[in-house]
Amino acid sequence: MTAGLLVVAVLTTAALVWAGVYFTFRGFRSLDHPPVPPKPKHASAVNSELKHFFEGKQCAACKRPIPAVHAFEPKPGLMNPKTREAIAWDDIPDADLAATLESHVAICSNCALIEVFRKQHPELVVDRHRTAEIPTH
Repeated sequence: MTAGLLVVAVLTTAALVWAGVYFTFRGFRSLDHPPVPPKPKHASAVNSELKHFFEGKQCAACKRPIPAVHAFEPKPGLMNPKTREAIAWDDIPDADLAATLESHVAICSNCALIEVFRKQHPELVVDRHRTAEIPTH
């Protein structure tokens, strides 16, 4: 009788392990087809102009050099030096681009992320010893 219970226990364990493996691989197979990446927010001419604008610039907030802009990497943004309002790369308006670029200063992708987050969730941000000054034109 103990041998019969042992066989049942082994078969039950094997069935549970097989089911776990099956559902795990089934989940991995559904990940084989990642979602389609979103279409770019700007036309290629606007992207080229923005990339050129940020070339060789220094972040107005942290004073670090802004690295070259590449696809699928975090993008820099713009900040209004008077209001400190940041604009993320994807939200930079195509209309009147030249006027926007002239009236705003360049900020790196890290500072753009911080400032956009600060705007969206001010209750979650605590400033500590922020000494960087944004130059005016």
